[in-house]
Amino acid sequence: MIFKVENYQTLRRAVEDVSSFLSERDVPTERIFDSRLVMSELIGNVLRHAKGIATLGVEVREGFVELHVCSETPFTPPAFSRKADLYAESGRGLFLVDSVSAERKTTAEGGILVRIKIVE
Repeated sequence: MIFKVENYQTLRRAVEDVSSFLSERDVPTERIFDSRLVMSELIGNVLRHAKGIATLGVEVREGFVELHVCSETPFTPPAFSRKADLYAESGRGLFLVDSVSAERKTTAEGGILVRIKIVE
């Protein structure tokens, strides 16, 4: 499943469509929530900082929800999130993404792949 996200309206629509897709594949509600958070944070960062169009790919594979986010303009977040300062805007979203993800890495294409374990 692949989406082009150009603005916050298409982001909301993509999040809803992915939620339905995951629900149809019996992904637990908690992991759907985690996926929604990851999509909102990463694509929101592309829209805010890279000022481009994001591509979102979603798969359910080998016990994981895999979310692949790419930007038309180069934008790569830091490899590691630092501990979040509750009052700071910078870095808090990436800290949340890493908190709910089993893995986050930069792909060879320059995108971000996040894997969320379906069953703990």
